Amino acid sequence: MPPKVLLAAMAGLLIGTAAVAQDFKGPIKIVVPFAPGGATDAVARLLAPGLSKQLGQQVIIDNRPGASGQLGTAAVKAAPADGSTFLLALDHSVVIVPLITPTAGYDALKDFVPVGQVARFQWTFAVPQGSPARTLGDFVDIVRKDPSKGNYGVPLQGGVPDIIGAAISRKASVKMEPIPFGGSAMMMPQLIGGQLASGVTGEPEGVTMLKGGKVRILAISGGKRSALLPNVPTFEELGFTGVNVNSFNAFFAPKALPRPLAEKFNAALKATLSDREVQRKIHEMSLELAPTDLDESARELAKSYEFWHRPENASK
Repeated sequence: MPPKVLLAAMAGLLIGTAAVAQDFKGPIKIVVPFAPGGATDAVARLLAPGLSKQLGQQVIIDNRPGASGQLGTAAVKAAPADGSTFLLALDHSVVIVPLITPTAGYDALKDFVPVGQVARFQWTFAVPQGSPARTLGDFVDIVRKDPSKGNYGVPLQGGVPDIIGAAISRKASVKMEPIPFGGSAMMMPQLIGGQLASGVTGEPEGVTMLKGGKVRILAISGGKRSALLPNVPTFEELGFTGVNVNSFNAFFAPKALPRPLAEKFNAALKATLSDREVQRKIHEMSLELAPTDLDESARELAKSYEFWHRPENASK
């Protein structure tokens, strides 16, 4: 074989080998840092078949609850950056937890690469259906008379749930004490059963409980009312400032994930999210579909990181 032909053949072989090296191999694990049964877990299980089809590999859901998502998130940081492990989590687990738990051992920008956002959602403040509180004003009056009713359940520690409690405390001059749980699935039975006087949940869980006649939602976060809860006022409307914030859930990978694998995963995620049946089910979960490309994902993460690193927000 002539030298030039031989060199061309070798170059082609090297290119082919590199391309194969940048593909997914074996089963792909999606770590959900919350217990089964919550909204994040439901989203992961909804998307898994589509991702599996698009990527040509089996997709396995690995629930690792604990420490407000810290355990599962840290596990993904330590995983090989070869496309075998991804994290589906709230911005809270990745961005906020390291701020309130210095021993978490990870940093959102240094240790992870965002590979695609899925959806955004607001936060609801709810009371059991049997509660005498019909409005947030009623709830405040109850807490004034009985301070023990100021203990409220939260699915995770810090972040928006704590901001909500701080806003109520500041405006109404009552003490609000959060009681953290390992995810909404663990908290909801306590709220429904009346063991908790109130609780903060993501909009998906809040709407589900409301439709089941199990809770009453008194207020919601964000700058405008939710289309799914048009009769529920925002905290801002009621004069409780500082709660004009929403959350998102997104996929993350260990920081060193090669760009070609990140691009391929993002393309697979966007294709999965374009399926009408998937979109219908996400809407039924009371989530606002919000797919992003890699650059948009990075900007969303940076914006969240900047917001929560402001002293007035991180201290909540």
